[in-house]
Amino acid sequence: MSTINNDEQFAALFKESIASDYKNALLLMNVSPDVSLFKFRKILETLCLLYAQRHSYEFTNKNLWEQINELADINAIHGANRELFHVVRDLTNDGVHNKELSNEVLLSKALASRTKVLDLLESAYLSLGLGERIPKYELINVGGQEHKDLWFNCLISCDYKEYLSLGVFYEEMGDAFESQALDDKSFSVRAQAMYSFAAESYKSAFKLCSKKTITDVISSDDKQITIAQESHQVLFKYAFLCLNNKVDTLQLSEVTTILSVLAKRGFYAAYAYLGWCHYLSEDYKNAHKYLTHKKAENTVFLFQRLGVLYSSGKACSINGDKAVASFQKAVMLGCNKSMFELGKLYHRGELVQKDDGLAQNYLCQAIATGNLGAVLYLDEKYLKIRELFSGLLDEIKDAKVKIGPQKSCIKTTKLGRNKPCSCGSNVKYKNCCGN
Repeated sequence: MSTINNDEQFAALFKESIASDYKNALLLMNVSPDVSLFKFRKILETLCLLYAQRHSYEFTNKNLWEQINELADINAIHGANRELFHVVRDLTNDGVHNKELSNEVLLSKALASRTKVLDLLESAYLSLGLGERIPKYELINVGGQEHKDLWFNCLISCDYKEYLSLGVFYEEMGDAFESQALDDKSFSVRAQAMYSFAAESYKSAFKLCSKKTITDVISSDDKQITIAQESHQVLFKYAFLCLNNKVDTLQLSEVTTILSVLAKRGFYAAYAYLGWCHYLSEDYKNAHKYLTHKKAENTVFLFQRLGVLYSSGKACSINGDKAVASFQKAVMLGCNKSMFELGKLYHRGELVQKDDGLAQNYLCQAIATGNLGAVLYLDEKYLKIRELFSGLLDEIKDAKVKIGPQKSCIKTTKLGRNKPCSCGSNVKYKNCCGN
């Protein structure tokens, strides 16, 4: 087991969602304590699910209060733990339901939640069999001073590393806000602001390090320009923000130029992104060249894009086995885009044998990790089924209207007027169909 020095590292020993939620709870505690409380509540909900899975139990109620009591009823958690679960639930309720409280009150509740959540995690560490002895750790300072120190150091320093650190901090803030956008669209605006601050910090760091601007790199068109090797990471992080539409600063062709400069200077992390730029601009020859290059680093981004490469048939022949294998590698690294893609493949029966069970599993994983596309995909399928069903009902109703009042009478031979009518009405022909 790796060395555990602080509470964030301790939380990282648990399920990935707990690690991510805990990290974001600390990151946003002073900026948006209501979001911090919401993250602690999600950890509480995840712990309930982990205890239930540990005891092979399925909840009968979606209400968190009821779920905690159900866990106590099956002895998954005991007296003191049960009360602690409810204490955290009460504390975090205000971050979810009460929007009238001041930031000061919310912050005090977030700080208290942090302590109680750690108590729950320590208990779960032993109960869920993650270890026999709780590792010793210290609490990270979340007093808000870290951000202030980074910002102040940039004002008084000419060291590009200070601006790089500030950019990384803003980017993490943007990611944390963006993760909330699925539940509340207003967080998209906050995320956009953080990404813009990150971009400006990276531009300043690059200028201090290489004595050149981003515009100089683009204008050179990769001809006879010297940039400091130390600035490669800074330049890449800026290009990455632009490529992922986090900031509306550069065109795709300009991002491609920056990544080409980095790739030609031995910055291998740029290969996969450069390949994807070519793919987006429909230069499929170079897309295949860089995405499949032996120097391309094995990252989530590479595996996800290789999945697209082999499943689309644009840059090379379609290869279902390679597409699925690539998506699965990305899923193993937590890529919800690849979860979504695999869900669609198994649902449609494309490249793989149709499997509704696997499709549902991957789509639910994607939704659980915040993939809005998977939510819309499932909703779209539901709407189509509903529309089809409604259409069939309308057809049946129309058919009943047309058939109902009409009498079926097929005249085969001429009947006498006093004979029973052939339509089966038991009425004389002259008083029925012959009138």
